Amino acid sequence: MGRVITFLTDFGSFYLSQMKGVILQRTKDVVFVEISTDIPPQDVRSGAFALMVASRYFPRGTIHIAVVDPGVGTERAAICVESGGHVFIGPDNGILMPAAYALGSPVAWVLDVPEGASPTFHGRDVFAPAAAEIACGTHPEDMGIPFEPKDLDLGSPRVVANGVETTVIHIDNFGNVVLNMKSVPDSDMRLMGRRLKRVRTYGEAGWNESLITLGSHGFAEIAVNGGSAAKLFGLSTGDKIVLEDVSCSE
Repeated sequence: MGRVITFLTDFGSFYLSQMKGVILQRTKDVVFVEISTDIPPQDVRSGAFALMVASRYFPRGTIHIAVVDPGVGTERAAICVESGGHVFIGPDNGILMPAAYALGSPVAWVLDVPEGASPTFHGRDVFAPAAAEIACGTHPEDMGIPFEPKDLDLGSPRVVANGVETTVIHIDNFGNVVLNMKSVPDSDMRLMGRRLKRVRTYGEAGWNESLITLGSHGFAEIAVNGGSAAKLFGLSTGDKIVLEDVSCSE
């Protein structure tokens, strides 16, 4: 099997096909896997979470390209990061780092931006060629000079007087709201006046009932059985919320 190259983007398949074409011009001994092409536009935090969760299931030697890049064409660096036998390529906006830290001790290098590269599409003109070069045998340390990358801290929950303050780090296609909590309280909680039933899985809640559970990714999530928690509570990535202890609010 050829070298595995994954893609995570916010720009759909049209632009992604160009990146794949650039790589295939240089080597056909690759296996492409799309982690996601529908990260919410410019949502670096959500992209970082998705990359962190998915990358750990790929074999050592996998090359991950992540392009959620609102700063494309500016002074932000293009980087290559090696960690735990994986290689991550993308913009220096923090999107690569939660995944890299989850797999090991990251080491990073800054990539050259070729003359003539589009200032609006580094995915095609910078990141894809770099991935192809590594897939063909170039070691990441030979791709550029050492670099200290920008980190992205997903944060930690904080105990407050009436419960726990936590941050929304991802919203999936079902409208389930993923929080930066790696555990779930043992009892029901309350959010914005609505009770969240503590369940093991979604079907343990009634239809259209709000719930809180530990997702398959290992983080707490708020959901609505048959509905969208994001719409119900009006939440977006980056929002801070307070989960109230039911016993304190009754």
